[in-house]
Amino acid sequence: MKGTCFFCLLSTALLICLKPTTSLRRLHLGQCVISVNIHEIRHSFRAIKDMIQSKDEHTDIRLLHQSYSLQDTEPMDRCCFLRHLLRFYLTTVFSHCKVSSSPIIRKVSRIANTFLSIKKDLRLCMDVHSAGLKALGELDILLDWMDKADGTEI
Repeated sequence: MKGTCFFCLLSTALLICLKPTTSLRRLHLGQCVISVNIHEIRHSFRAIKDMIQSKDEHTDIRLLHQSYSLQDTEPMDRCCFLRHLLRFYLTTVFSHCKVSSSPIIRKVSRIANTFLSIKKDLRLCMDVHSAGLKALGELDILLDWMDKADGTEI
């Protein structure tokens, strides 16, 4: 799918909202505490940013608007939110990223591997069964959003 590498950009943008450092940084996400080398991720991202953005055919669509997506998440929900978001990027975004340049493939792989390590550290997230029950219990929120979306009745 064309433009899929655009999501590689977004996955890194997720962590850009965190302040840069030159070494490991301890992040407190509700009950989870993880260590992340944001500087290394940013370095890999900067090396591929222009190429990734030049392939984006959907410049009128944004998935993340700066950092408020994470900042507005309740502290107790951040661990679970980040874990599920990283899972999405690892299973959907990085696995479908098609580029022909070996240096870029290495940078994307480095970022993906870092995300995988972070995801493994987020152990205190709800299990799939509990998350499924919660999502089903809050289905009305999704339906309200869909009902208010611009559209025409058929």
